[in-house]
Amino acid sequence: MPGSRGEDCLLAKAARMVVEGKAEEAVEMLSRFYGVLPPRLKVGLPKRCRNALGCYTPHNQTIYLRSSREYRDPFVVLHEFYHHLRWRLGSHRGTERHAGEFAARAVTAMAEGVCDEEA
Repeated sequence: MPGSRGEDCLLAKAARMVVEGKAEEAVEMLSRFYGVLPPRLKVGLPKRCRNALGCYTPHNQTIYLRSSREYRDPFVVLHEFYHHLRWRLGSHRGTERHAGEFAARAVTAMAEGVCDEEA
């Protein structure tokens, strides 16, 4: 998924924040950037999602995470944030692959040290 260097820098920063245990701050920062209200984060899955590492429920705008391990997993948190973003922007169909690409882009940017020189 192509994007601007500024957006990649922001995604790298968000991924790093999640690893550091600051998932709420990361999704708040991303929400401001994309112009949407931030989702709530909650550890513990609803019954319908019991086999997942995380899930997003649009009716209460909440990202549910299986455990505190997933709370610090940037791929899981940012994958679910992408679902929130698409629901808030009104384009929620067929987003599973794109959610994975969005999360992978963030994790890759973090791993490659995008914007580390600016930190």
